[in-house]
Amino acid sequence: MSFKDVVGQESAIAFLKAAFSCGRIAHAYIFVGPQGVGKSKAALNFAKLLFCESPSANEPCENCASCLKSNGSNHPDIQEVSPEGQFIKIDAIREACRKLSLRGFESSFKVLIITQAGALNEESSNALLKTLEEPTANTVIILMADTLKSVLPTIASRCQRVVFSILKQDVIESILIKQWGASRDAAAYLSMMSEGSLGAALRFHEDGLFSRKNDLIKNALDERCGLDGLLDLSSKERQDRQENIQEALFVLSSWFRDLLLAKTESRSFINIDKKDDIMRLARSFSFIEIEERLTRIADAAQDLKRNANARIALTRLRVDLWKQ
Repeated sequence: MSFKDVVGQESAIAFLKAAFSCGRIAHAYIFVGPQGVGKSKAALNFAKLLFCESPSANEPCENCASCLKSNGSNHPDIQEVSPEGQFIKIDAIREACRKLSLRGFESSFKVLIITQAGALNEESSNALLKTLEEPTANTVIILMADTLKSVLPTIASRCQRVVFSILKQDVIESILIKQWGASRDAAAYLSMMSEGSLGAALRFHEDGLFSRKNDLIKNALDERCGLDGLLDLSSKERQDRQENIQEALFVLSSWFRDLLLAKTESRSFINIDKKDDIMRLARSFSFIEIEERLTRIADAAQDLKRNANARIALTRLRVDLWKQ
């Protein structure tokens, strides 16, 4: 894995390489951008570059012992902290900061990567703040966040910001076709559904979403059963299939989004293969009715992200989709 694997983020990568080339490594960075656009790969490659024994042209050599350990996710001087449940625990931050204060095992540098900085609560943020204010020499902390607002200002202000952009649709489409063997129709659909996230597009591709999406829409919009297929799952099954439920809501949202566009002169449908059905059904709803349903779907998705009761959220949505 190298910086070349981070697609469409030339500006962010150039910034990191320039910092390395000039020897001006900040003690803390915050990588800001949506999930699935390359932040994790960039963080790991930057850490690998710092540890590399024979870097060339601001790229890690990929062959030295440090590079091989970094590629195998077992370099002793790289720590990674992720949420346990909804938040990053204060004990995890305290332990990570304690290790940062020690001498490196194999390098003068030590790197801490915090994968979802938006999951830092007030306690864990305050525990991290002390290390950010008084950093140990040769330590680099990399926080990754979807938005800057998701991180406390006291944390963000002490980090150098590196912005990662959403990827262009044609870039994602090309990768799906050339590297993952997706059909052109599937690649076009998944690249639009991914909202600029290559990670999301690849997950959708691996889940076979394109081949399932019409059945998902049909079942969800069938007034006789609606979302009963998801409601009939046991509580544990709904929890285990949380991602699948979110995926179904995402597909449903794309459908009502297309209905909304059908009422305008735009024909940039995501579900272009169902154009005739979209044009016909759009006449059954007013603008307000479609917007209300889009809002209800978004509310249900947010409820599930907050670990709300899935059955209640889906039952409410079923009622809202079919109210007159």
